[in-house]
Amino acid sequence: MLPTFMRQLHAFSRRLIVRVLLIALCSVMAIAVAKIFGGLIPFGLKDRIGADAVDHILSIIANSMLTVTTFSLTVMVASHRNVSSLWTPRAHQILLQDTTTHTVLATFVGAYLYAVITIILRETQVFKGEELVVLFFVTLLVVVLIVVAIIRWISHLELLGSLIETSGRTEAKAQKAYDLRCENPTLGAQTYDPGALAGCQEMRAERSGYVQQIYQDRLQEAAEDAGGEIHLAVPVGAFVHQGEVIAHLRGEGLEEAVERFVSIGTLRNYVQDPGFSLLNLTEIAQRALSPGINDPGTAVDMVRRIVRVLLSNRVGAEHEVRYDRLYVPMLDREALVVETLGAVARNGMGHPEVTEALSGALKALDRQGDPEVEAAARRVQKAIEAAEPREVLDFSV
Repeated sequence: MLPTFMRQLHAFSRRLIVRVLLIALCSVMAIAVAKIFGGLIPFGLKDRIGADAVDHILSIIANSMLTVTTFSLTVMVASHRNVSSLWTPRAHQILLQDTTTHTVLATFVGAYLYAVITIILRETQVFKGEELVVLFFVTLLVVVLIVVAIIRWISHLELLGSLIETSGRTEAKAQKAYDLRCENPTLGAQTYDPGALAGCQEMRAERSGYVQQIYQDRLQEAAEDAGGEIHLAVPVGAFVHQGEVIAHLRGEGLEEAVERFVSIGTLRNYVQDPGFSLLNLTEIAQRALSPGINDPGTAVDMVRRIVRVLLSNRVGAEHEVRYDRLYVPMLDREALVVETLGAVARNGMGHPEVTEALSGALKALDRQGDPEVEAAARRVQKAIEAAEPREVLDFSV
């Protein structure tokens, strides 16, 4: 698992505005490079490359990039709306982290800024003589980058916002988070035990929201400095209400650390919460099974994606403890099965193909090797067998 700083930096870098600013900065640096290295150009080469050639190319870039950027932003917004309305609103968060779209848009904006700034500097006679030669080759490099970005963008638009791409990205997020949690079911901490809280002080949530992720290394450091322990009472992905107990603390001054390094927000996060990605796949299946859409084939595909994730890994009997002063609830694998495949089963009882896909998936999970997953699979299978078509399933059997 990455340290806190690297995780925060990674999350920050996946924002569109960050990439736009970085590319814009590179465009300004390119102009500075052309100015600095102008004196190194051999005498006489400037006569072969006229100022008109540079000015003409810059004018084309400035005019075209503004149009292309506006068009691309329109396509991006339309794709985001389609994903939210057609598949599931939660999948919108995945598109917000689409690095290909971010890089392409940033390239277009950066090229536009480069052209505009350079045109202004040319009109004020900042570039002249041999400096124009360097400026010409830098401009050609910008043109090459634009061409590459356009090719990437055209290729990316083929699937942007489609069911195939959305479900594939969601499955990949679920796979990554599930592998992380199977290898670290308590995120590298010790297992939370409600019976071992004697002498601890309760800490209550100051606001309502989802536990998005926790920064284990910082919590461990705070507990070590205080000579105490932090027992988190709620797992990642859980919703906590204001005033609800979220942690039990043994030691002084740990409240600030929990408030800073247990992220609580209005939306769930994919990083440490495989249940969120699997819930997205479940919602796509449920929407496909609604009477207005009636698309059992999509539901079958989502069932197989869910089970593919759940079969890919399992929690071992032992796991490494790297944060011995931090206690975190174990990953609830039973809930992952019931809240995903069980939820699809509620809506798919009237569709034989969906029921058959569910039965095959549950049988596979029953042989998965994780006792908790196997028990959950048997629970859902018994509920399906005991229920009549379109009857509400009872998972308590």
